[in-house]
Amino acid sequence: MDGVLYRGDLVLPHARETLARLRAAGWAVYFATNNSSASRAEYVARLERLQLGGDLDHVVTSAFATAHYLDRLEPRPRDVFVVGGDGLREEIRAVGIGVRDPKDIPGIHPPGRAAIDGLDPAAMRAYLTGLELPPPPDTVVVGLDMHLTYAKLAEAQRAVLAGARFIASNKDRAYPVEGRLLPGAGTIVAAIEVATGRTALCIGKPEPWLFQETLNRAASLDSPGGSRDSPGGSSDRAVVIGDSTDYDIVAAHRVGAVGVLITTGLTEPGAEARASGEAVPDHVISSLDQLFALPAFAGA
Repeated sequence: MDGVLYRGDLVLPHARETLARLRAAGWAVYFATNNSSASRAEYVARLERLQLGGDLDHVVTSAFATAHYLDRLEPRPRDVFVVGGDGLREEIRAVGIGVRDPKDIPGIHPPGRAAIDGLDPAAMRAYLTGLELPPPPDTVVVGLDMHLTYAKLAEAQRAVLAGARFIASNKDRAYPVEGRLLPGAGTIVAAIEVATGRTALCIGKPEPWLFQETLNRAASLDSPGGSRDSPGGSSDRAVVIGDSTDYDIVAAHRVGAVGVLITTGLTEPGAEARASGEAVPDHVISSLDQLFALPAFAGA
């Protein structure tokens, strides 16, 4: 979505026309994103505002996929600490798993001198080490957090070192917005990995879980006689359009889909030439209208 259909609130060229043409030709269009900061309902509202269509059933986010991954774990998590946005918390709560309130994070409201950057670093250290700490959560989930603080990193570190499961909704290095890139969730995940010596299990791209969840839904909702319980859904005619060889194209190939690289978002110049293995795109386009010159969309 980000970098393919829009950047921030800027709709990219041919996005609306392409979606309309695909739907008219009978394609089931799913919106899949690694961004976990918003809930699916918020994405539907955004798609409506940008006049791109879509509904709740056809939006799959890394937050949604993460929540359903947690829901299938044994033992099932009961107490989750999220470093991320409210959308990630909402999706996890929606499957009936308890999530800690961000306002209750130890150290989140430092007083006096500890709250002033550059005034007295020792004050913040003394504040954090003097806190009365609750029992650690059983699971830590990390996504894009635009209000990241040192206290959040410290609490995630404490929980993971105490044995909590360590899950990343995604590990994107950057987040494309209007006119620039911002740090992605992967920068936050990496900080906690360094702080703990543990590697997070990633649900979003390039791992297959996000697209697998999408295919499962397609098998149930849009395939005649399909079932969400069928193993892995179907990828017979699945095409992924994404802006990253390392994320979108790798994940597409891991679920058996065709990977189309579009050079409108995260794609760096020459990325397709440098790609190897699973990251090599099946096709490369520079704008969405070029999609219809590809064999999969013949006649669309």
